[in-house]
Amino acid sequence: MYKLRELSQQKISLFIALYLGILLNIPIFYRRYNQLHYNNALSLMVEMLAAFALVYFLTTLVSFTGKTVYRLLLSLVVVASVAAGYYMIVFNVDIGYGILASALAFDSVDLSKESVGTHFMIWTVLGSLIPLIMLWGSRMPGAALRETTWRMLLAKLVLLAVSGLACWLPLKLMGDAQEAHDRVSNRMMASYGGVVAGTYSPSNWLSALGLFIYSSYSQSEDTKNLFDPAKHFTYQPPKDVNDLYVVFVIGESARRDHMGLYGYGRDNTPNLDKEKNLAALQGYSCDTSTKLSLRCMFVRMGGARDNPERTLKEMNVFSVLKKQGFSSDLYSMQSEAWFYNKTNADDYSLRESIGSEKRNAGKPVDDMLLIDEMKDSIANHPNGKHLIILHTKGSHYLYSERYPRSFARYTPECMGIDDSCSTDEMINAYDNSLLYTDYFLEQVFDQVRNKNAIVFYASDHGESISQNMHFHGTPRDHAPIEQRSVPIMVWASDKFLANSQNRQAFDQLQLMAKNKTPAYHEKLFDSILGCMGYTSPNGGIVEQHNWCHVQTPASK
Repeated sequence: MYKLRELSQQKISLFIALYLGILLNIPIFYRRYNQLHYNNALSLMVEMLAAFALVYFLTTLVSFTGKTVYRLLLSLVVVASVAAGYYMIVFNVDIGYGILASALAFDSVDLSKESVGTHFMIWTVLGSLIPLIMLWGSRMPGAALRETTWRMLLAKLVLLAVSGLACWLPLKLMGDAQEAHDRVSNRMMASYGGVVAGTYSPSNWLSALGLFIYSSYSQSEDTKNLFDPAKHFTYQPPKDVNDLYVVFVIGESARRDHMGLYGYGRDNTPNLDKEKNLAALQGYSCDTSTKLSLRCMFVRMGGARDNPERTLKEMNVFSVLKKQGFSSDLYSMQSEAWFYNKTNADDYSLRESIGSEKRNAGKPVDDMLLIDEMKDSIANHPNGKHLIILHTKGSHYLYSERYPRSFARYTPECMGIDDSCSTDEMINAYDNSLLYTDYFLEQVFDQVRNKNAIVFYASDHGESISQNMHFHGTPRDHAPIEQRSVPIMVWASDKFLANSQNRQAFDQLQLMAKNKTPAYHEKLFDSILGCMGYTSPNGGIVEQHNWCHVQTPASK
């Protein structure tokens, strides 16, 4: 008992780092070893070191606050880590933003209670007992702020720097090695450090908590000043809205003049060509980069300022659907968290989180991983009135990393960032990426083919691939046309089109496609609602912007 009372703060920090970073993660280390595709033993040693060093870094950082705050904060970390470990070990749950947001949401308290049983309580109490006894049973001589000397302060700073470096540097080096290995084998895996952070406790739930806090803060700060169409206009739903599924696929860097569906000389859209319920519109993006286009493509025309940064003025169409009673999930191969927050989705998962799921272990991180997420989303909402947003990586450079080898139809390809590639090689790889997009979209349609469903696809911007200019992001006032010429498509299920009003609206879309009428991002807001069958008696939908608006004799 005397030894316990005299334990130093440094020894307690060391024990907690070993306990949380190593001991609680042992089953996860074992599982991870069997999933690693590159240098398993070395990778595992690096990850064990990083897990230990991270916890020691955090405990050392907290030690600067004095004994009382140290005890309180670390008690919370211990209990939360042990609780997270229960679900990670017993149920193979991936602790991420979605899990944490559900657990902390006030409207899901009952659901959270259903996930907490006797076994969980026993696990948490027994698992937390030893570190809590050490934290509160020791008087930690020398740990109080008034007892801290300059020498002790310097020692803590050194320990902080060493532990931080021991966590970051091995992960950085291992990540660089994996990236080099993946470049050679033309695989694109999720960021090594990101996957490690999402795999082990406490980094997984701490990062999820940080994202949750950021999301809650940014949502309350940013949205309170935005004009909300749902509050200012009346939206009247169609009769069949209660079993409707709406899917929006956000494409990346796709240009329509490189797609067979739009008359391109290569047959790189064989699946889309066969879809009878598809309208392929002549799309034009509102900007030339992902961040800027996401600001202007889902709000009403004028809902984003015409300044260089596209400052938001209004809330987007997805938030309107949320207030119309739609449940919603968002899955992304990108990391535009600021935009995802604005959709008001019930849950969203980003690339690193999706890539670290057990079913995706060892798989290249490409857009097809979104299909399983979509399947789960539909299964969890069997009755409909549900929105799914899929943000793809599409045709973003490096193009050859966007598709598996089985889709390398056009060769030779540009295979690496460091390669000296000809324009033809870049075009071949780019066209292959669009071939894979064709396959991906077919899989999306298949998930809702037998449901009352409508699917929208729009690329965020185009791409330049020529001797004179590459890629995208040229300021929109002087960007070449190919950076703004994008595919915009609308697909509908047979069940959706069995409704005569929906059929008429879709015929209007297909007439637009036949006549090659321009379709602008800025009209997506009105067209998504209009094509779903919504109406607004007081201006919430501008019919001139609604691609599905069917003119009556009185309105002509």
